[in-house]
Amino acid sequence: MRAAPFAIGAIKIFMLRFGHNARRGGVVAAIVFGAVTAVLLAAMAALPLVVPSAELRRIAVSALAGSTGQKVAILGEPALRLFPSPRLVLGKVSFPLPSGQSLDAENVVTRFDIWHLLAGRVEVDDVIVEHPTLVLTGEGLTPALAVAPVFAAAHWPGLRIVDGTIAWRSEGGLTRELVSGLTAALDRVADGRGLALAAFFDWRDERVTVTLTLDDAAGFIDGTPAAARMVLASNGSEARFQGRAALGSKPVVTGTLSAEADSLRGLLDWAGIEPPTRGGLGPFDLSTQLTLEDGALSLTDASVELDGNRGDGAFLLKLVQGRPVLQGTVAADRITLTPYGGIHLTADDGRNWGRTPIDLSVLDGFDLDLRLSAGRVVAGETTLNTVAASAVLTGGRLVMVLGEATGWGGLLRASLSLAPGAPDPARSYGRATGAEVRLEAEATDVDLGRTLEDIAGMRRIEGTGTLQVEVSGAGGNVVEIARTLTGNASISAGSGYLAGLDVAQVLQRIERRPLSATSDARGGRTAFTDLSGRIAIADGVGTVEEMQLQGKQVRLGMEGSISIAERSLDLAGHASLVLSGGKTAGGKPTGGVDLPFSVRGPWDTPMVMADPLSLIERSGAALPLLEAVKGRAGTAAAEPAMDGVTGRKAAPTPPAN
Repeated sequence: MRAAPFAIGAIKIFMLRFGHNARRGGVVAAIVFGAVTAVLLAAMAALPLVVPSAELRRIAVSALAGSTGQKVAILGEPALRLFPSPRLVLGKVSFPLPSGQSLDAENVVTRFDIWHLLAGRVEVDDVIVEHPTLVLTGEGLTPALAVAPVFAAAHWPGLRIVDGTIAWRSEGGLTRELVSGLTAALDRVADGRGLALAAFFDWRDERVTVTLTLDDAAGFIDGTPAAARMVLASNGSEARFQGRAALGSKPVVTGTLSAEADSLRGLLDWAGIEPPTRGGLGPFDLSTQLTLEDGALSLTDASVELDGNRGDGAFLLKLVQGRPVLQGTVAADRITLTPYGGIHLTADDGRNWGRTPIDLSVLDGFDLDLRLSAGRVVAGETTLNTVAASAVLTGGRLVMVLGEATGWGGLLRASLSLAPGAPDPARSYGRATGAEVRLEAEATDVDLGRTLEDIAGMRRIEGTGTLQVEVSGAGGNVVEIARTLTGNASISAGSGYLAGLDVAQVLQRIERRPLSATSDARGGRTAFTDLSGRIAIADGVGTVEEMQLQGKQVRLGMEGSISIAERSLDLAGHASLVLSGGKTAGGKPTGGVDLPFSVRGPWDTPMVMADPLSLIERSGAALPLLEAVKGRAGTAAAEPAMDGVTGRKAAPTPPAN
């Protein structure tokens, strides 16, 4: 119990001594801090006396010229500011540029290193360029900026750009803003040997972010490959590069490139590039090894994914006599073309050829040599297997070749040539308008029903056969091309069916009741053992040189013309019913029923009509009437009588003499 008061007293004595020392330390620290502050303030106050303003201005201008690489003209009156940090405000500054271009800044600030100032040395930490405006002129958009000194120097201060603008001025004085809100920072890295750039700006109403790092800036300028990293991102799209790069007399770049976009169509629209298709062009992904050497850009080990289609290949882009040439190969297991839509040759109603002007001027800008191999290509309801195709564009002429593919149960080969039309002085100031088209296609041993349905939207023939087409034409739109088509087409098939009409049934009905042919004859199908047809095309009109259908019960032949431009038919034919064994019930040979007919009207909904005179001649009831009419009024009076038999309103018969 006695020890407790002793301990308490000892603690009190210790606390009194410790508190006394703490108060003494705080006083000493306050005195030291005040002295240091006073010295700093005195030094900063004496700075204008120690370092003349002219020297500060010279140092600031030198730093500004070094960090930007440009000559400097100070338009304002520089002012030295000591708080909150020492800096020199230069005011409005102009950077003289050649070629009629201009670069001005509303204000430029150079900030000094305070510790070096206290040591008696003036060194610039960084240069801040506020609200600069770069104006480009002429047809080109390349700024006449001297950036080489910035890369080559090792100890220039950092550069900051705040709210910059890049604009373009036409020869007439019209100014258009290209880039706005440019904020950037350029710093030295890797012990002053490298450069690090970080920038973001607004272009076409979208925010763009760029970062670039070079480990050896001087080597990059001299042509020595240096480690480089770059990232470019905007609006759901991003591209990344990592490798080595050198400028020199010939740029050299090697490394890995990867890029992705939420929507390739949106990216193309934003960049001002017309998308090549109406549909598709959604999610996009690319990874490849990039090499730029001797003016040629190559992408090897490339993996491309677009709209769920994935392919591997290689590409080479080079300049040949100043003209871009793209070469490449692509291999894919499966390609789906359905999202991209089809080629629309007709107007909105689907019954007339389209009249939209054709413009192939885009083909004049570059050359192309692309090879494609795919295990399967799907376009709507059509599927092609083991596809080998190529596209070659030379001098504005595009040739697309389907070397070989299997589809519709057979073998396919095709070639399509497109070229801009001849210059027309009456349109587009004498530029080439329209297109010259040539198509060669062959489908061997294919399912004719599926083939014609997929290609022409009709399913009238069922069976296995061969189709051949070779046509060419030219014009400013599809209508004009259709009017100039020249070439030929042919079809051949073995056993099959003609859908939509049972010719044998119709002929048998006519044999029993000739006038019953005026009733609806649609429905059913006609079996054949051989089908062959050949059409010669000239100036948009196809002449049927041969069209024969042979079956066990019927024979059918047609001739006439097909107007491709007007999409109409004008055909005449004969249909024959062949009896079993080729003989009648009395044992005499017979050719069966032979009925002339015609097919006229739009080829979407043609009208099939039997020859009325032939029907009347076969009718036992109508034949005496026909003979009587012929005897009274001659042939002129027979026509109204036949019109009455066939259901048409007959004109009044003039009285007999």
